[in-house]
Amino acid sequence: GNKTPLLQPNQDDEKGLKNYRLQAPLVLANLNAFAFDFIVRQKLHGQTLNLYILEQLPFIPPERFEQPIGGQKIADFIREQVLNLTYTADDMRPFAIDMGYEGEPLVWDEADRRHRMARLDALFFHLYHLNKRDASYILEQFPIVRANDEKIFGRYLTSELILGYMNAIEAGDLESVVQF
Repeated sequence: GNKTPLLQPNQDDEKGLKNYRLQAPLVLANLNAFAFDFIVRQKLHGQTLNLYILEQLPFIPPERFEQPIGGQKIADFIREQVLNLTYTADDMRPFAIDMGYEGEPLVWDEADRRHRMARLDALFFHLYHLNKRDASYILEQFPIVRANDEKIFGRYLTSELILGYMNAIEAGDLESVVQF
């Protein structure tokens, strides 16, 4: 049918495999961004992601990842965040090796993960050319995330962090840690 059971890059030759290894973390980050999730929810009218809908989704073009912010290439920044967020157990070792990392799994640190995910979301709002007002509206469309944050932190911390990191990115800073 027209279902999308598996999204997998073409790996026909050595050049394609190398490209896959470089692009997979970027696609993974794009798929997990709040901005992308919001767009998918607007297009999806059921529980199935049909191929014709997937073809309409606005993935960030690969050349946008080659641009710098604050002296660092966006692609390199995203790969570092994805590595830190995914390689926390031995079963992810092949993915880490594909990304060029041969060390031991990284330590799971809940606060660090929260900041890394917020930085990535802020960056994707930036890449989609969305301002803080748009981002705030989109984040309000995730009531379960808000409820969980309010239960744990007493406020919508995810939104606060993302909006704070958007300020940093606008200033050309991908390294600062937002504190509240």
